Amino acid sequence: MTRVALCLLAALIVGCAATSVAPAVTAEALRQQAVARRSEGKSAEAENLLGQAIRAQPTQTRDQRSAAADLRRELASLRVAGDDLVGAEKLYREALTLLETAPRGADAAIINLRTQLAGLCYRQSRFDEAADFYRTVLALEVTLLGETHPDPLGTMSILGGLELKRGNFAEAETLFRRQLRGVQQVHGAEKRETASVLDNLADVLEKAGQAAEATRLRGEAARIRRKLCDEC
Repeated sequence: MTRVALCLLAALIVGCAATSVAPAVTAEALRQQAVARRSEGKSAEAENLLGQAIRAQPTQTRDQRSAAADLRRELASLRVAGDDLVGAEKLYREALTLLETAPRGADAAIINLRTQLAGLCYRQSRFDEAADFYRTVLALEVTLLGETHPDPLGTMSILGGLELKRGNFAEAETLFRRQLRGVQQVHGAEKRETASVLDNLADVLEKAGQAAEATRLRGEAARIRRKLCDEC
């Protein structure tokens, strides 16, 4: 090969190297950068990086959709911290749609997202929507964990309080009685947890016009607390 040809070949190689496209940054790498920026208190930079990660994350497979949902959940938490409830809700709903697309994502992650959405609706005084989300959360938790697990028992209490706020006394009573049965099974009939549920149930009955039964339940709750104090 002549000297001129060798020079031309070298120039071509250098030119190709100079014009080659840099490898794309992965969604996970962008997420890790976002985590670092957030730990440094640079929320705006973290949000920007998470937005890039969301755009870079494919969603063809179940695992990819789960990763995409996690990215939206992380960005939504930043939006909540910045009091952008509308923006956060949009991201949580997108994440939920990704996880509920067949083949369905993990139930625990779906429960988390529906709980977040319930809380956002409540904060925006959209109590009907909040109640709908909490009902689906409760159904999933009972199916996944059982009636007497602390998570569904806690959701019964939240939903019972919400139904009371909405004036749905029959629904609230049903939820608190259901919680009472579970708490008595788990903790015992004469424990502080039971007394707390009795007080909540009494509030419902009083507002529903059942003052005598409400008084009886409050007396029972007080008796349990006195007994526990005597045993200390």
